[in-house]
This record gives sequence, structure tokens and C-alpha cells, in this order.
Amino acid sequence: MTRPSRILAVILSTAILPAGCRTLSKGITESVLEAGHAGKWRVRYGSHSHYALTNATLEEVEFDGCVEAEKLRVRYQRGLRSQAECIAERTSTLLEQVQRHIGMTVSTRSTIQLLRLDETPQNFDISLTVEPNEFPLPLFVPTGDESCHAILAHNRSYPYLFVHELVETSMASGETGVRILPDLTWGVFILEGHVNNYTRWFRDGLANYAGYVACKIVSEDLDVSERPPFRDTLLHTRPFSSLALLGKKIFSWRQSSHTPVERRYYSAVLGLFLLIENRFGEDAIRAMVSEVARHDAVDGRDLVNITNQVLGADVKTLVADFEFPRIGLELERMTVARARNAGVEVEEGLLVKSVDAGSRADQAGLQTKDVIVAVNARPIINHLDFELVLFEAQGQASVPLTVHRVDAEPLTVALPLAGHEDREQDQRPPGKRKAPLKRGRVEISGSLPFSLF
Repeated sequence: MTRPSRILAVILSTAILPAGCRTLSKGITESVLEAGHAGKWRVRYGSHSHYALTNATLEEVEFDGCVEAEKLRVRYQRGLRSQAECIAERTSTLLEQVQRHIGMTVSTRSTIQLLRLDETPQNFDISLTVEPNEFPLPLFVPTGDESCHAILAHNRSYPYLFVHELVETSMASGETGVRILPDLTWGVFILEGHVNNYTRWFRDGLANYAGYVACKIVSEDLDVSERPPFRDTLLHTRPFSSLALLGKKIFSWRQSSHTPVERRYYSAVLGLFLLIENRFGEDAIRAMVSEVARHDAVDGRDLVNITNQVLGADVKTLVADFEFPRIGLELERMTVARARNAGVEVEEGLLVKSVDAGSRADQAGLQTKDVIVAVNARPIINHLDFELVLFEAQGQASVPLTVHRVDAEPLTVALPLAGHEDREQDQRPPGKRKAPLKRGRVEISGSLPFSLF
């Protein structure tokens, strides 16, 4: 029987035997199975278990008290008062240090909730209603170790995300004199409107830089043996390679962008502020912030002009001319599990996943499953360590890498750095426009159920 005949038979059977649902269901299933050819089966299943903190679930939490310090308060559950006092003191001190580094006062209030759970959630959603100038941060307390250090070390949102949000929201509020106009988006049905002030590069860049400074401060306050937990913080780890890739596109990046290259953008704007710090000093960043505060409000064009004035250079040209060596490596941060799965003995460093033929890495003799543990004699734990050392080695012909190789003694290889690099070609990200908007214009976009291209 052909396939159309079987389908017709099923339809006729459905009309003649309305009571035989179970038999018909079996017949339809058999018909479909007979019509197909043996092939691969696709199996998909998973767990969507995650922790959700909402206004409703927060009301169910039994807090025992609250510790306040300046514009920070820490709510704690039973038995966590001393930890709350420690976190309030250390966080207040951290924020004071960050403010001195960036030359800006954080005006946004923050509320930290200490939530004791059996296990620290790997996936969580935070959806809370707060005042416009307040940022809430849950810190999960592992029952195995409830020390102040353990709480701060095992929460990935502290301190980078925490400081980033406080600094960025403070810039938008204007309470401390720094008022930067954000990009605005609104919509009705399928239409969306965007007011593009193009200030995102400065807001996100300064906020990311503040978070980076916070991570450095926290790490430097710890002993070497205590540093590993902070390596997993939500820090953008590819600032210079991302900046070289995106270039001037960062200055016209839409606020409403939701694409896979968004993380590249966040890394790139951090790279911009690290570049400014390197070329012009940290004082230049504080001077930029101070000059912005002299205006009632600034947009993207104002920010570029202010930056150029303070630096005595064209910031867009600075970015356009910036180059970072393309190494030709796919790297992955080493962990205990990855070390055992890959069959290597080193549990810290960067694991070489692949090497591009003819690349700098290939010229250096690097191989798959090599583990880079040091560059220029400096220990390497993650991609940020790697990029920072390469950035500092600008102008050198090569840089020495300490490598562990399977079934071999540790060796040192010379990674070539000198020479002009062509920019990597990539698809145009959403920040790059065919026709950049002029000042004061409004862009209208829509979501259609079909593609125009």
C-alpha cells in the first residue's frame, strides 16, 4: 500500500469507526513507522530546575534583621548577623575604593539579601520590584561553609556585576552630577521606537572598568590560596581581542541589542577603558568623569567630544588604529574536570583546544591538549590573564609561554607577536549601521512574521 493510500485508509477508518480511538491511534502510529526509513533518532530531554527570586518568594523569606552602612543594607536570616556585618563593612570599603579609582560617587542604593540554601544555585532568575535608584543583590549562603569569605567567594555576581550595576545606574540618575542620557526603547504591537543617544559605550565601558577594578581589589586582599573562587566571577575576559575585532562599531551600539556578539561588545568597551588607562593613565578616566559632571546632561556626541578634549586625541581614531595579535588558538580555561577528561595533569591554566594552521601559535609549536600555565613568567588562569600579558608585551618580537604537554616535561616556547595584523572579518554586528542616525532622530523598527531578505 502506498503512503497516500494508507492515509486515505486512516481517514476512512476515522469516519466509519468513531468509537475505535485506541485502535485508530495504534494504526496511525504503525502507518507512520512503516512509511519511514530506519535512521537516527533524536532524543532530547533536560531539567529546567532553577532558583527564582520574585516579590512573592522574597516575602516568604524569614529575615532576622538588617545591617546598614551608608547607602548599603544587608538583610540576613537567622544566625547570619556576623556575616552580614562583615559583608556590609567589606562592601562599603570596596565601593569607597572603586569610587576613588573612577572619580565618581555611587548614588544608587543597594540591598543585599543573604539567602541560606542547601546548594548554591547554578541557574537563577531575579525579578524584583524596587525603587528607581536601588539595586537588589541576593547572595546565596552555602550551608557547608557560612563564613563571610565563602559567601563572597562563591557568588559569581560579586563583585563585578554588583559594582557594574551600581555605577551604570548612578550615571543615569544624575544624583551626583554625572547625568548621561541613555538610549530609550518603547513599542506598541509590532513597532518599536529607539532614541539612540549612543552613550552605551561610555556607560557600559566605565561600569565594566569599575567592576574590573573591584575584582582586582578583592583579589589583592586575598592570599594566593584563597584566590581561585574569584576566578569564576562574571568578568568579561576578552577585552583587547574584542576591541580589535569590533573597532569603531562600539560607538554606535544599540541599547536593545540581543545577539550572540553582545558579549563581545561588553568585553570591547572594557578593553577601551583599559586602553585609555594604559595610554593616558587612570587620572584621564577620572578627568573624563569630572568633565561629564560639569554638564547638565550629555549624549553620545558630547561624550566623544569630552573624551577627545581630555585625552588630547581622537578616541575613535585610537580605537580604529588599535591592533591586537591574532594568535590562532582556541583556548578553554582549565578546571579539575577538564584536566581529567583531557588526560592532562595540570589543573590550572588555558587548555589548547585547537591550533590554526600557519598561525602564530602554529609557528610557536603549540599543540592540541597543551596547557599554557604562564606567559612572561606570569601565571595564567583565564583568558583575561592571557590578554593582559599580551597587551603589556606590545612592541616585543615574541613572548615566552610556559607550556605543559602530555607525557612530556614542561617547556618554554616563543610566541611571535611582531608584525602587522589584518583585522578579522566578521558579520556586521547590530551596532554598525548602514546609515547612522543623526542627532535627535528617532528610529522606528518592526517585528514581522516573515523575512524580507
